[in-house]
Amino acid sequence: MDKKYIELFKNLAQTTAATAEQVMDYDREHGDNKGLETATFMRDDFQELANRMSNDEYTLVKNDAAKLVVGVMIIVNQLQTRIDTIKTAINGYQNDVLPKLQRIVDEAQNDEEANKIANEEFIIENNK
Repeated sequence: MDKKYIELFKNLAQTTAATAEQVMDYDREHGDNKGLETATFMRDDFQELANRMSNDEYTLVKNDAAKLVVGVMIIVNQLQTRIDTIKTAINGYQNDVLPKLQRIVDEAQNDEEANKIANEEFIIENNK
């Protein structure tokens, strides 16, 4: 197996360990002892895998591949969540903020009119 893949897998294991550390912090903050225990085990397990992969003699075994499958699934899920958040932000800017600002630029003859349009356009309605 190419050493670059081993390096990729080592980084994947370290990233998963770091993610588990974040979950530990969350669980600790919210008093979830069972979750904390699980996240601690996961962090330690993935860090141990990353450490073993640092050895030049490391070879991938089936159990480690199974752990990496879990790690990839976790990381892909995190990346997808980030992508969705970014897409939502872009959509909001393009379809809400930009047209309203453009209306101010196009229609306002002075600062008073700009402020009047802004007060009409930039309202957040609470749905209760």
